[in-house]
Amino acid sequence: MNLIIDQGNTSVKVAHFNDDEICKVTIFDNSEIDALKNYIKGSCYSRAIYSSVSSKNEELIELISNTIPDFIVLNHETSLPIEIEYTTPQTLGVDRIAGAVGAREEYPQSPTLIIDAGTAITYDFVTAEGVYKGGNIAPGISIRFKSLNNYTKSLPLVEPSLQYPQLGNDTVSAILSGVMSGVVYECEGYIAKISKKEPNLKVIITGGDHKLLYNQLKNSTFVSLIEEEYLVLKGLNAILKYNVKE
Repeated sequence: MNLIIDQGNTSVKVAHFNDDEICKVTIFDNSEIDALKNYIKGSCYSRAIYSSVSSKNEELIELISNTIPDFIVLNHETSLPIEIEYTTPQTLGVDRIAGAVGAREEYPQSPTLIIDAGTAITYDFVTAEGVYKGGNIAPGISIRFKSLNNYTKSLPLVEPSLQYPQLGNDTVSAILSGVMSGVVYECEGYIAKISKKEPNLKVIITGGDHKLLYNQLKNSTFVSLIEEEYLVLKGLNAILKYNVKE
């Protein structure tokens, strides 16, 4: 059994894998470190991988390293089953690395565009040959709403929604439509541009806001669109298996 730990900016996803199959996913708030440690102590694993986009939790790392015989902490020096073409690999987010590996693992014969809609929205491209070519980082959906509220004197904070008009008829609907339509148009632009060069492109939507984007994009693009909630976890499991053989 493999233990996969993906620590994000606000929460920690903990997954159990039996070879390639996800058996269970549990989410902890970053403040629930004691509960997370007790959860890990109560289970039996042969291999583990830890990934963090924020500061690493050294207590958690020490616990896992003392409990599980085969354990790796993902960083830019970790061996990967894909080739990375990035001029500053040490600055490439481990979540983006794992997402790229997960895309390659799921669709090994196809070029893939990974759209990860979280705190930021990242766009990453992997060739059919398994080469990560790079990608872009943009503000996430919630950041866009909060920015309009924080940096203006009169605009309210609006919550994301799947229901919005094409053109707003009041301030709230204008903000809602402006942000949500802008994100969708942004995604459509990337998809259209890359699919012209890569006609067999598969687009994978993942991240905390994946449902918001997937539901808006699924009827507006002819490219193969895939909703994959656990892409990063699958990528981490693939990296673990690549580095630690049974």
